[in-house]
Amino acid sequence: MANKATPNIDEEIISQVGLQLAKKSALNVSADPASRVFEYPLLDNVFVMESDLYGNIMPPGSCFLAFKGRNGWIGKHLKIDTLKYASVEDIKRLVDNNHEG
Repeated sequence: MANKATPNIDEEIISQVGLQLAKKSALNVSADPASRVFEYPLLDNVFVMESDLYGNIMPPGSCFLAFKGRNGWIGKHLKIDTLKYASVEDIKRLVDNNHEG
């Protein structure tokens, strides 16, 4: 059975947050080929993905925030509304609070 990703991150969110399409090779992870990876603006090595680091498509209304942890790439499941309304400082704080993994 083919795995088809339905985009969870629409053009409104992309524009509002300022996401830029990134190359999946920047992360060197097994992201689903049909899902997109975006660079989060103003934060180095922080990405918003439509699948997790293992290639699992995120449920509707959510995304995956990937970032460098102490031992490599880690991340956090995130609701689209959280992404939409979070400031850069909110996302930075979330990353800082979770980077030990």
